[in-house]
Amino acid sequence: MKFKEFWKTYSREIAKLLTTHFALAIFSILCSSIFLVVEYTQTMKLVGVVISLFVFAFYYYLVRSQMWNLGAKDKLKREGGRGKLNSLTGLYLGLIASIPSFLLNIVYIVSHTYHSYAGFQDVYAVSYCIELIWDAHAIGLRLATESPYAFLTASILPALFAGLAYYLGTKEFSLFGSKKTKE
Repeated sequence: MKFKEFWKTYSREIAKLLTTHFALAIFSILCSSIFLVVEYTQTMKLVGVVISLFVFAFYYYLVRSQMWNLGAKDKLKREGGRGKLNSLTGLYLGLIASIPSFLLNIVYIVSHTYHSYAGFQDVYAVSYCIELIWDAHAIGLRLATESPYAFLTASILPALFAGLAYYLGTKEFSLFGSKKTKE
């Protein structure tokens, strides 16, 4: 499938993934904002990591509900002879939806590396503020590891979640069990 056809077919799903990311960023800010105003001790680091893991698990659940259904629908289309099935479609959708995060991560990492230079101080400050808002679900990991690369988890994991959920949808296998239909 060519990219233009892929985009036409799945652009709505990409927009849904971006909307989910935005909604989770707001939820993450509410969960993690305490870490930005209190003294950060070892105990708080542990709590921050636990909250980040909880938010990523919740993120998987949100992405799963969307991508699993899409994978199951695509499987039915293939079985009906209306198209080909590519098991990596979910991963591709997740990667495309993660492009804004990847770009922001690159700007942040480069500006963090060179933030001691005069030209990069403002870029670093602005990119860090935007990063805290957009990739808020990795705040606990960032504060615990003190690594600028921690925000990459907010870009990579959603793409992997989307790929896994889509693939499981094509196999009609659910990690959370299936809904029972009423007869």
